[in-house]
Amino acid sequence: MKLYFLSIITFFSIHCTAQNTSTDVWKTLSHVEMKTSMDETLGFEVSEPIFGGEVEMIDGSIITISGYILPVDSENGTSILSYMPFANCFFCGNAGPETVIELDMPKKQSLVNKKVTVKGRLNLNRDDFYSLIYKLSAAKVIDVEN
Repeated sequence: MKLYFLSIITFFSIHCTAQNTSTDVWKTLSHVEMKTSMDETLGFEVSEPIFGGEVEMIDGSIITISGYILPVDSENGTSILSYMPFANCFFCGNAGPETVIELDMPKKQSLVNKKVTVKGRLNLNRDDFYSLIYKLSAAKVIDVEN
């Protein structure tokens, strides 16, 4: 019985540690499908995210994730964190919407297109198709790779 209990503790410790790596967070965020439907009010097709169970479980959680900061709107300082550098990012047509996160943080122009690690609260966007499907609120850069 003692060995069984110890095995369970070890399994969960390893599993929880693995889930905290940045690569695993991006992998978890990839569990989303985009459902396209006609919005009669707007008169055009819109995409709605259907989040997988793993993604739903981390909604509202504080996460740590690495990627590249890319400016979106220089006037108000809006930035995103991309899994890939600018040349390969979602906006260049080589990836999906699950590879970018809107950052709610002060403008950091000196970090543009540098690999960083960011910590913040993950929020899923289910309704606003004018925004990204993921947002990191109260985001803070905690590491910058040289």
